[in-house]
Amino acid sequence: MSLTALPLIMAAFLNAQDSGTISPPQIPSERAEVATPMNGKPNNRSRWFVRLGSLGALYNSRATIAVSGNVIPGGTARVTNNLTTIFDIGYNLSEHLSLIVMGGIPPRPSVIGGGTVTSLGKLAAVDFGPIILTAVYRLPQKGRFQPYAGTGVAHVFILGNHDAAVTKLKVHDNWGFALQAGAEFRLNKSWGLFVDYKRLWLRLNADGLLANAPVRARVTLNPDLVSAGLQFHFD
Repeated sequence: MSLTALPLIMAAFLNAQDSGTISPPQIPSERAEVATPMNGKPNNRSRWFVRLGSLGALYNSRATIAVSGNVIPGGTARVTNNLTTIFDIGYNLSEHLSLIVMGGIPPRPSVIGGGTVTSLGKLAAVDFGPIILTAVYRLPQKGRFQPYAGTGVAHVFILGNHDAAVTKLKVHDNWGFALQAGAEFRLNKSWGLFVDYKRLWLRLNADGLLANAPVRARVTLNPDLVSAGLQFHFD
């Protein structure tokens, strides 16, 4: 290369820089940015949470009872209220939407005769395990307080039948509909308190023997479920 060509090459290089066709190399940042979801929290935080608490079941119960295929006029029944321990497993689909599955220690309410069959007293008792799946919408958080509301389905698994006036009792599983509302109070990043209310629309069919005659009952439970306890959010 001749010395006379060197100034021409340098001039061409400077013109290329001025026109933007050659960009200086980018120096990578020493600290990588951490991606965050829409709610501003690092997206590597777990979406799972659990809750543990006590639940009171208040039944809005009634029944239709038929013996040998004939409905007993004025015959009904009520289900005794009960208290149990429940646990929830939850998953946050987004900042505002969550799925919650509720289970617990199976309660054993008794079925008591009413109306024209009051004299029969205790008809039976049942161990059952309800599983309730709900989708809840979390309203905007106010300080540490966050309300929510939702809806879902319930399934009752019959785990044990206990005879009384009705013998050879068989109560059948069934599905129901649920509405839910509640609130959470955050203690820190992981721990919090909750109060929760659910209303179920639920009916169960049962059959057995009453004084050796075949008996069938359609029992409406429709319980109000009130619970409170502790919540833990996994990091």
